[in-house]
Amino acid sequence: MLKNLGKIITLALLLGNSSLAYTKDQILKPFIARYASTWNLGLTITGEATRQLQQLENGQWQLSLDASALMAKLNEQSRLNIQNDQLQPLSYQYQRKVLNRSKQLSIEFDWQQGKATTTSGDSWSMPITPPLQDKLSVQLQLRKDLSRRPYGNFAYQVAAGGKIETFNYQVQGTEQLELAIGKYHTIKVARLRTLASNRETLVWFAPGLNYQAVRILQVEPDGKSYQLDLQSIE
Repeated sequence: MLKNLGKIITLALLLGNSSLAYTKDQILKPFIARYASTWNLGLTITGEATRQLQQLENGQWQLSLDASALMAKLNEQSRLNIQNDQLQPLSYQYQRKVLNRSKQLSIEFDWQQGKATTTSGDSWSMPITPPLQDKLSVQLQLRKDLSRRPYGNFAYQVAAGGKIETFNYQVQGTEQLELAIGKYHTIKVARLRTLASNRETLVWFAPGLNYQAVRILQVEPDGKSYQLDLQSIE
């Protein structure tokens, strides 16, 4: 975490001027980013992953993540619109299989009716109001917001597990990362959870790559971890 106000001010001076050049249109550009994935499941398994943002023919956007390794697979997809400079999810799909354990979730957002429903697993329905994100679109919204203010805290309302949760993020500082595509100055962001949670999520964003996520690390309470490292982007 940032140790004092001086570091916050320094970070703002280092990155604030460059962030002014980024607008919602520059951040919201189609891309295909390919990553090397490392799964620590008691033994280390390597694989690959692809994150993609594309604009559909109807003007909507689709963000997806596909990752696979020898005994693990993860697929995540969010279809969304833009409303008042905020991402607004329309549907969310999640599938994960690790060894012989699997999990899946499907959410449909009906903004006219003001509710979100799912038919995967335990069915549920709940009222929703904007601004609201799903577990994948929140990453893109964070990237947009971080490009304007690369320091401090960020909070988002997220549809998760049949209820609305607050996802809190905090900029922890800057870090130089040596990646397959070169060395990049990055902004390190942590998701803040309650003291009772042992799960850890860290994301490194590179201003020099239009604030793309170049490394993502997820550590589960049981010690198992999942990491993505950027290999190429187009």
